[in-house]
Formats: sequence, structure tokens, C-alpha cells
Amino acid sequence: MTMQNQEEQLISLIQANKFMEAESELKQAISRNSLNAQLWVLLGETLLLQNYGKAAKKAFDRAWLLDPQAQWVNHIYEGLQHVPLGEPRPDIDQLLQVPKVTVAAAILTYNEAANIAGCIQALLGAVDEIIVIDSSTDETPTIAMQFPKVKVVRIQWEEDFAAARNKGLHYVQSDWVLWVDADERLVPEDAASVREAAGVFNHVPDAPILHAWHLNQVNGSVRHDFSQVRMFPAHRGLLYFGRIHEQVGTVKGIYQHDTYRRAVKIRLNHTGYEPTVMSNKGKLERNHRLLQIMIQEEPSNPGHWLFLGRESLGLGYEEQAYSALLEAERLGLQTKAFGRMPEVYRLLIQLMLQRKSYAEAEAYCHKAIAAHPEFPDAHYLLAQVRIRQADDLLRLAESNIKMALTSLPAYRGNVSADYQIGEWKAEASLGELAMRSGKLARAEKIFAKYANHIDARPSMQKKLAAIEAERQRLNQQSE
Repeated sequence: MTMQNQEEQLISLIQANKFMEAESELKQAISRNSLNAQLWVLLGETLLLQNYGKAAKKAFDRAWLLDPQAQWVNHIYEGLQHVPLGEPRPDIDQLLQVPKVTVAAAILTYNEAANIAGCIQALLGAVDEIIVIDSSTDETPTIAMQFPKVKVVRIQWEEDFAAARNKGLHYVQSDWVLWVDADERLVPEDAASVREAAGVFNHVPDAPILHAWHLNQVNGSVRHDFSQVRMFPAHRGLLYFGRIHEQVGTVKGIYQHDTYRRAVKIRLNHTGYEPTVMSNKGKLERNHRLLQIMIQEEPSNPGHWLFLGRESLGLGYEEQAYSALLEAERLGLQTKAFGRMPEVYRLLIQLMLQRKSYAEAEAYCHKAIAAHPEFPDAHYLLAQVRIRQADDLLRLAESNIKMALTSLPAYRGNVSADYQIGEWKAEASLGELAMRSGKLARAEKIFAKYANHIDARPSMQKKLAAIEAERQRLNQQSE
């Protein structure tokens, strides 16, 4: 039985109110596949429907840990508030148990005196040791050493983030390592999730590599990012590659199918992407410079070209960005394990939109959708392309209508012109354009002008009725 068929069968049992049977089947399925978030969701729903509120919450918590991008979260946790805690469920507690493993937090620092204390403070209850790999010239190491769990390792900075992190790995004594930047703060509610996640994934045959959930603070809003690797076993042969935008892989490299990658609900608040911070620290310029070195050292790596394209766009180097992204696309298509092609296409689409090259933007949208049909950004950006194309067509249509009016008085050709263009058709067409652009009052005024014209009357009355219906719909939405 496929996983989909199994889930459909379990859902059928729940819908038929056969909760005990569904629960029994779910516990067996989870014991065989404990990393399937959907099975935990279904178990939580089954327990919820039996009024075991406390046990249900534990199941949902595990599901959310395994699937941090889940859409059911707000609805379910709201519903849990209205369900009794219920009797203890030691069988569910047993199912949730994971091996106890130790976790170290590692922090790479350079002149982070303003941030380091807050970063460490947020980690104290979540990890077993904290290692600060430091090359600062300010008070960062002195502040860090005030905390009893912290070991400060001083290194010489070599313009290589991967090399610095790999040096830090030598000092990790715990089973797992969680990498946190000094300008990040572990969300307090997720402190227990750190050791839990390590235990949950500790048994995976291929070395597990976990992506944290970043809450990037940018201009007063939060941008969610699940792409950054932050946690993995410290003694299973994993190491970092890359002077900047460093990636984790085995000794074989990062483009191999020898690891198990997954996002987890370990949330990190991050302020390092605020424009003022980026500007003050010169991050883009530094990244751009290191990426150019990386490409000289490893010209066939599509990731280096992607990141160079992205940083070049940020710096306004449009032509360099375009060339780099084209090379990232070429190399990425040749590298089976390269997983960032959607980002390559997204940047190419955005660049083409910036250039108003809508045909090229549309072509890249279709490439992205063909390769990754479920990538939401590609569908959204294709809509943006078509909106821009539609705007251009509407402007061209208006220009053509005005040209028809301008040329009508001087026309003396053998084929008679349609003089209704000048009488009402041209202006009515301008009303149609106004209506399509959402300028209902302007359109209504034009249509009303010709509502009693003998030839225009049926069409104008129909359009006036459409405007009134649209106005009522908008009023209902606003209410």
C-alpha cells in the first residue's frame, strides 16, 4: 500500500468515527515511519476527537516540528483551547520518546559585542555546550566568557567562512551542533525543540542536515526563510564548503545524494538583513568579493554563480548579474543534485521584469514551472508578467483608439471609414478601457453619455449594469 493510499484509508476511518481503530493503525504506522508529519497530524486529530486534548497537542507539536511550513497550525491550536485535557496517555508519550542526545551551539563571531550576550542568553536552556569561534578585535570574547557554558576559540580570520566553521567543529564534544549567528535569537518556545529534533533525526541512515526557520526582520516586516542549514550531527563526517554562503555536505561535496535534508521548527529571529545593518557592515560588497574568488577556485559550481548573480543584483550590477545567472542555469541543469534552480529562475524573472522584457520573463516562468510545477513563486511571477503585459496592451489599445479619432477627419481613401468611430465607438472603447482598469466612475460617465444612442443603447446599458454589479460586489467585500 502506498503512503497516499494508507493516509486515505486512515482518513476514512476517522470520518466514519472509528477513532480507536484509526488510532491503533496510526500508532503502528508512526512506529514504522516516525518522520511522516501527516501521520502525526492524523493521530492528533483522532485524539482531539476523543477529547484527549493534552495528548493531541503533543502529537500536533511533533507534526509541526517535522513540518514547520504547515498550514493547519493556527486552526488546530485554536481548536485545542476548547478541548478538555483528558486522561494521561502513556502510550502516546512512549510513541513520542526519542533518544537523548547532546547538542552544542556554535557561534562564529567578529566584533559582535553588541549582540553576543543576547544570543548566548537565548541558547542557555536549549543546548549542552556553547562554542564561540571568534576573530574579534572588540570585547566579544570577554563578554562571551562570562557565561559558564561557553568555550571561546580564538582563530585567525582567513576570508573563509567554511574554514572558520570547520575549525569550530573540531571543538564540539556534543552529538549534534546547532549553528547560530550572533545577530540571531532562538525563539524561547523552541528551546526544547533543539534536543528533540536531534533525537528525532538521530537514527536516519544518511547523515541528517536540518534547516532552521528564520524570521528575518526587514523594514518592520518578517520574511520567513527555511533554506539555511543550521543543525546536524557533529561526528558523522559533515563539513562546510565555500568562503561565503557556505554549504554543508560530506567529504564527497554538497552535490551528492548522501545526506537527508529537512526543515524543522527551530525558529531564529534575525536582524542581520535590515538594510541599515547590511549597509553598515558592507555585507554585499564583501560577499561579492568572496564569491568572485570562489568562482576562480571552482568555476563549475552552479551555486557560486547563483549567489554572485544575487549579490550583483543587490549591488545594482545588472549585466554581471544576468551573465552570472545564465551561467548558474547552464551549470545547474548539468548538476543533478543542484537544488536551487527555482531561485535561479526567480532571479532571472525578476531581472527581466525590471528590464520590462516581458517575453523573456514569461519564458523563464514556464521553465521554472516545467521543472518545479509546485513552486508558488513561479506561478505568482507569471501572473505579474501577464499583468504588466496586459497594462502595456491596454496602453497600446488607448493609443490606437486615439489614432483612429485623429486620422478620421483627414481620411479620404476609396474605402469608406466607419463614421460611428467618431460618433460614439471610440469614446465607448475608452470607457471599456477605463472599466478594465478599475476606473468605474469614468467608465460609467462615458457609458451613460451614449445610453440613449440608437446604435449604442443595448451595449451601453449592459455595461452600466455590469458596473453597478461590480460596485455592489466591492461594497459587500468592504463590509
